[in-house]
Amino acid sequence: MKRVAALYICTGQYLRLWPEFLASAEKYLLKQCEIHYFVFTDADHLEGEEENPRVHRIYQEPQPWPYTTLKRFEIFLRCEQELQTFDYIYFFNANCEFTQPITEAMFLPRAEKRERMVFVLHPAFYWRPNYEFTYDRNPRCKAFIPMGLGRDYVCGGINGGEAKAYLKFCRLLNKRINQDLEKGIIALWHDESHINWYAFTHPKYRLLDASFCYFEGWKTKKPCYILIRAKERYFDVDTFKKDPPKTTLSPRLERYNHFMMRVSRYLQRRMPWLPRRERE
Repeated sequence: MKRVAALYICTGQYLRLWPEFLASAEKYLLKQCEIHYFVFTDADHLEGEEENPRVHRIYQEPQPWPYTTLKRFEIFLRCEQELQTFDYIYFFNANCEFTQPITEAMFLPRAEKRERMVFVLHPAFYWRPNYEFTYDRNPRCKAFIPMGLGRDYVCGGINGGEAKAYLKFCRLLNKRINQDLEKGIIALWHDESHINWYAFTHPKYRLLDASFCYFEGWKTKKPCYILIRAKERYFDVDTFKKDPPKTTLSPRLERYNHFMMRVSRYLQRRMPWLPRRERE
């Protein structure tokens, strides 16, 4: 039986999201596998931890926004030794809820296609051209992707892969994020910007469609496998989630990015034969 580590962070009010995550994961997620939950939290108790020996509570002090999300790879690497014993590692945002059975064939990287990592298309950019992707456009940032480049825009809240590959991914992004912080730089969408840089520079991965990152209230005919619950139903997000200082771009760079966006739009609209990534 394959062993899967599910990484989950719930400090402060995010703890309210845990019970439904656990119940739905136990019901629907990779039932053919043995799943262990590594829960990073400041709570002194987790629902289900007494009854379920696969729930592992790890103390994590709350950090001001956006550092819990930005530095999540550093948080995960605290358990690197234990995580190395698993076959696969997946991270799930606190507000994920599983709504239908998810099988190995649907969700794990496929060895026959030489895949080692798994990412999920962001539903807000599902059919948009890449010049509309909100990649980080600051060339001083380690998450920088030039205008007009990039194949997919993936969400930051669900990703995973083979354990060895995933831990390597965590080490690399943790290093690059810390290099940014030393220069006073925070990527536009925090860890998600760095994840998209990784996907851009390491394009051999399994890409799942937005059925696995299905925003609550999304109007579509696509099936929903992982619901992204609205956090506002559980707590007042505005009380603690404030925008951090953003790295400002020079007027010259802003003009250059705008010019490259127009060039990319012109070329891509007139080159329908350009290859597009197949959506599963």
